[in-house]
Amino acid sequence: MKQYRVRVREHDELVVDLLHARGIVEKHDQEKFLEPDFLRDSHDPFLLPDMERAVERVIAAQKNNEKVCVWSDYDCDGIPGGVMLSQFLRGIGLTVVHYIPHRHKEGYGLNEEGIDEVISQGVTLFITIDLGTTEHEAIAFAKQKGIDVIVTDHHEVLASSYATSDPIASYTGGSVSSAAHDSAFSLPPAFAVLNPKRPDSKYPFDGLCGAGVAWKLVQGILARNRFGMAEGQEKWLLDLVGIATLSDMVPLVNENRMLAHFGLRVLRRNRRAGLSSLLSLLRINPKTLTEDDIGFMVAPRINAASRMDKPSTAARLLSSENAEEAGGLARELNHINDERKGVVASIVKDANHRLKENPIEGPVLVMGSPKWRPGVLGLVANKLMEVHQKPVFLWGREGGETIKGSCRSGGGVSVVDLMAAAGNVFEQFGGHHASGGFTVVEARVHELSGRLTAAYETIQASAAAAADTVIERELALSEVPFASRSLLRLAPFGTGFEKPLFIFPRVSVSSMRSFGKTGDHLEIMIGDGFDAPISAVSFFATPDSFSKPLTQGSRADIVGHVELDWRGRPRVRIVDVL
Repeated sequence: MKQYRVRVREHDELVVDLLHARGIVEKHDQEKFLEPDFLRDSHDPFLLPDMERAVERVIAAQKNNEKVCVWSDYDCDGIPGGVMLSQFLRGIGLTVVHYIPHRHKEGYGLNEEGIDEVISQGVTLFITIDLGTTEHEAIAFAKQKGIDVIVTDHHEVLASSYATSDPIASYTGGSVSSAAHDSAFSLPPAFAVLNPKRPDSKYPFDGLCGAGVAWKLVQGILARNRFGMAEGQEKWLLDLVGIATLSDMVPLVNENRMLAHFGLRVLRRNRRAGLSSLLSLLRINPKTLTEDDIGFMVAPRINAASRMDKPSTAARLLSSENAEEAGGLARELNHINDERKGVVASIVKDANHRLKENPIEGPVLVMGSPKWRPGVLGLVANKLMEVHQKPVFLWGREGGETIKGSCRSGGGVSVVDLMAAAGNVFEQFGGHHASGGFTVVEARVHELSGRLTAAYETIQASAAAAADTVIERELALSEVPFASRSLLRLAPFGTGFEKPLFIFPRVSVSSMRSFGKTGDHLEIMIGDGFDAPISAVSFFATPDSFSKPLTQGSRADIVGHVELDWRGRPRVRIVDVL
């Protein structure tokens, strides 16, 4: 059973107490944290290696009337980031093609056929969003065609020994080649590689998402030439950067907190027809939009577009300026998401059945089936990871002979490190600490489990055991209304800055009911005998889902978060019952 540890309370005032618990102690630091500032909290973009080269190249493209391709990933980082950068570049006078590869037909990243297609349209400069760091061969191919590529990305930079090929060895133009040869890491032969995770980077924060790195390119360009754009006008693009930042499991601290904060502020102004239509369809009030609305309602629908075959639908929705078109796209995207839910549920059911028949006891869970759709396996892997508390690698196939997969980790060990240490079993791989993707030839798929288990043991994943979950403090039910509003000052919450967890001791369970279209969710009313009962909910749960089963009329210690429901009323989100 998961172990809980109650954090010692040091201060009476809730917000100050929670800031102290997170190491933000000095009053000056607390004020900075609670009031993000756009200028103060934006780091100098020119601290990123190659930024000067990238800015000069874009400005030259504008001067020479070149056609630019923004090539973005197909997820909820790449699509908003691609729409954002395309909108900005068009705003300064460039002709832009926004290219999103088809997840199933083309796969992740750049590919030669797509590059040729875009070149045939007269493009002479490529700018990638949320990809490119490991795209050695494709970028070398573009370079041979006389095309410059600017990479904006945040994925892990692989050590030279892990590169599957080394086209950079023949590249002699600019600082990228020098950096790659002088260090034990491998970069593609791009004109510029903007990535805060480069080992040679002096940028003070490496946690930006892909759209965040593209945003730094926008800042760099405007620092050299504003192209008639009014001071501060670029902040209206932060709604898209905010969506990406809140969706991509990056830490919501440092510069990301500022981007998320102002992103939500712009989103609440409801300026985009597509997002306005989607929020209306989902019955979300834009004025009270939260990070949870983005993470649980908006982002899954943007991601569903590529998972279920149509990445352009999401991009068109985000860029639409026509209310009628936007309404149709919102309905289409919602329908696609419903289809995605059905596919995910079917694979989860199949995986659980197989695990019941043949449990996997090792430190890494590896499963697959040629019948499983690769585009949704990240979602399935995340569900299995949460249940089994170990890294999960799932593979499937959709046309052709190539096996594609997704992987997730709870944070104890990096999936990128695992794949890198597994030898040459993968054809391609990449990602972040907690999530990634891979391809493998069918003849070697049987090696995955043994290779990844050996890799896990080799890198000595000391965090294999789940850490204690920290409960911030006890909270009386009478404090919930106050706390629900006080916590708004600390929002947004997310990876690296999780929602505070409270314990409500010895509350009585006065009633229980299931709700939702299929009765998948649980609501209980809890009271303390003094104040009116309040609502406590848990999604995809039953009374038996917790460490201690719930029964009507009983008393229990409820562990959970404090939040506002869709009507703006305070409630508790149940995490566990003790």
